[in-house]
Amino acid sequence: MLSDADANIDAALEATIECARKSPLYAERLRGVSVRNPAELREVPLTTRSDLIAVGLNGTRALPLEEVCHYGETSGTSGAGANSTWLTAADFSRSARAIAKRHPDVFAPGQILLNRFAFMAAPAHLIQLIAQEGGGVAIPAGNINWDVPFPRALDLAKSTGANVLAGLPLEPIVLAEIARARGLDPAKDFQLDTFFLGGAPLPPVMQRRIERIWGGRVIELYGSTETMLLGTGCRARSLHLEPDLVHCELLHPHSDEEIGVGEEGRLIVTTLGIEGSPLVRLDTGDRVRRLPPCECGDPRPAILVLGRENDVVELQGRRLHSYDLVEAGAAAADALDSSVFFMVVLQDRLVIRIESERESGDPHEAARKHLGDVNIEIETTKQNQLLDVEQLSRSPSIYKPVLVSDWRKPGRRILSVNQGMIEWTRPTLPELWRLLVRSLRSSARGRRLARGLRVAKDTSR
Repeated sequence: MLSDADANIDAALEATIECARKSPLYAERLRGVSVRNPAELREVPLTTRSDLIAVGLNGTRALPLEEVCHYGETSGTSGAGANSTWLTAADFSRSARAIAKRHPDVFAPGQILLNRFAFMAAPAHLIQLIAQEGGGVAIPAGNINWDVPFPRALDLAKSTGANVLAGLPLEPIVLAEIARARGLDPAKDFQLDTFFLGGAPLPPVMQRRIERIWGGRVIELYGSTETMLLGTGCRARSLHLEPDLVHCELLHPHSDEEIGVGEEGRLIVTTLGIEGSPLVRLDTGDRVRRLPPCECGDPRPAILVLGRENDVVELQGRRLHSYDLVEAGAAAADALDSSVFFMVVLQDRLVIRIESERESGDPHEAARKHLGDVNIEIETTKQNQLLDVEQLSRSPSIYKPVLVSDWRKPGRRILSVNQGMIEWTRPTLPELWRLLVRSLRSSARGRRLARGLRVAKDTSR
């Protein structure tokens, strides 16, 4: 006899298949397919990110536009291009309610939430919705725009007495550097006590560093544009999946066998809480490690997210995930009492650049604990060489932050945190000439107007 939990998952899978069949992506793929339980689901072919890109703008939409309220698009940083998703108000509500339910002490009436997630991404809208449904007062201050640059975000945190910062993992590090440059103590001069962070690797060493600097608590958020919420972290620093919203399969990298505790595998997701763009057996491209039952007592499955398979770095016979690299870089920087680091992958070594003038501490040993015998070069720089806090408010192009640049691959060769987040455009010679002529004409016009203003004042006397 089925338990209530088994009956619920069977019904949810059946509803998802029925809904997905209405989209161009699955109309033919699921024709005549009946899925009544997880075992039968395993017979359905995987959906890849390439499938999502190939099917086009409306390929995953299973509902008419009249029933949809949100269009989302990935940044395209994890593959060959961007893919699209369409969501209903109910899709957002399910994820928002799940977050608020798991963390009632963080999202409550009167809490002030500084929302620094980029507004093209779903988490920013989830934070706003949580507040609208009684979870606090949200400040919509997305960080990838010119309206709220980092210095203004820090001002908002201080003037409003914000309690919660929601954003990417690098956000509290950048804001702390700006605060210190102003002579402020992040832990004493602000009321931020919770950091709800997601969108990039967040190993414990980085979590602890942020908590020491700000005197608060870090909670990890995990999800994607296509799947919405996948899980959140607990006080034991385990990331728990949301079985009411997603059915997850943890499979071996090269087979369809389930992985065991401590093993690394692929994360395959079937959405249960999305009607607008439901997905069936999506290979997320993420590599995860299955964790044992969590000491916090939460029965939900716990995983460690290692990063995207496409971002794996193979160096000196080792396969290093984004998580491994960021963990080693953060540990090396922490050994020099720094939060600011950047990593460059070369053919024969890994260069860890750290913004610190401290001479004590052993960054090599701290990094080796996480990378073993990989050839590591530590380079220290002066303050503002890797993270120029002033420049962050003046650049015309802002990107999702990165901390690792593989110079062996085509594309931009980055050396600092600033270069990873922002880029000055490179004008052509004709553009430079037009800029010069325009500037000279504007300057001349300004001088003429100023002279006219002085003459008018003298005449009026």
